[in-house]
Amino acid sequence: MIISANPQPFDAPVRGTGSVALLCALAMEHGLPRRDVLAGGGIPEAALEDPDAEITGAQELRAIAAVAESLPEDAGLTAGGRYRLASYGIWGFALLSSRTLREAHEVAMRFVDLTYALTRISAQEDEGEVRLFFDDLDVPEHVRRFVLLRDTSAALQLWRETLGRPVVPLRVTLRLPQPADPTGYETAFGVPSLFGTARSMLAFDAALLDQPLPQAAPLTAALCQAQCRDLLQRRHSRQGTSGRVRDLLVHTGGRILGQEEVAAELHVSVRTLRRMLEDDGTTFRAIVEQTREHLAEELLVTAGLSVEQVARRLGYTDASTFVHAFRRWKGISPGRWKERKRGLPVRPSTNGRKSRPAAGVSDGRAGRAADGIPVPSTSSKAPGPREPGAADS
Repeated sequence: MIISANPQPFDAPVRGTGSVALLCALAMEHGLPRRDVLAGGGIPEAALEDPDAEITGAQELRAIAAVAESLPEDAGLTAGGRYRLASYGIWGFALLSSRTLREAHEVAMRFVDLTYALTRISAQEDEGEVRLFFDDLDVPEHVRRFVLLRDTSAALQLWRETLGRPVVPLRVTLRLPQPADPTGYETAFGVPSLFGTARSMLAFDAALLDQPLPQAAPLTAALCQAQCRDLLQRRHSRQGTSGRVRDLLVHTGGRILGQEEVAAELHVSVRTLRRMLEDDGTTFRAIVEQTREHLAEELLVTAGLSVEQVARRLGYTDASTFVHAFRRWKGISPGRWKERKRGLPVRPSTNGRKSRPAAGVSDGRAGRAADGIPVPSTSSKAPGPREPGAADS
């Protein structure tokens, strides 16, 4: 059984800042300022305290490069041993709540883009073994040892935590020169490592895959996997031309740009923009619709705006046009959807009138937008944008 690898780090989807936080802690233990790590990756310090903050794989590589040469040769082993399932958020909980290690392994590989790995990870089950490969040809030479040791030791740590007991690989091969002192490697992996091999690999007894997991919770696992799918889709949607267009649409203070404006921002003609979006399998109109749907959710629930205010912010000519579009997206009116998302008791509608929250329930709650989507200004005085016309398809 072969499971495909994750993409190159420079093409990888964005990731959270948990891995960089661990790197900062390691650097500080060796007398290296945290600011050096963050400055190397161009990462603001506030991002470490923000659960919604995201960085690119390239930024994490640069952060590692800023301090790797000043750390011990085997510091990657120390770093990898500190990763816990909780470090990965919903991906980690999906593994922990799986029925068996096989199920957890399959979930791990299916959503490997939600990890912090910078090597290309793939898996193969054959001849009674399951082998994890860590290909590092895309990783710059000056950080390769740190990244490879971190990713391999982190993978072993996750197997141990998932099973809830010690796990020792059958074999460890590393595409690295023989170190002067391999003691730290044997301590970390539990077996002597073979150096100078063509590929880096951890091999395990395949019988481990059918072991039941101590914290199995099938319903929780299903919920976590669904959230992994949603998160992965959102992160993938930010790649390519379509991702750049989405970013432009949601970072304009609530004004939905027209196709000509977006093309100008990207320094291409409208015709070229259409062709590039076709290559991504989408159209400008489809992206506008998707963006409006996501922003409508945020504005209704997080910002607490009225239906009329949201319609104006999203560029609809009137509230009824927005309500019609919202019913097409969700199969329900925006008012009822808003009440359900907030867990408010919904009264049956009568005489064709919209239902209202029960008496005494506040409808003015506000908060921070999720998934990095900014919430536009809640002022109802700013003029709304124009409705993109047929020429914007």
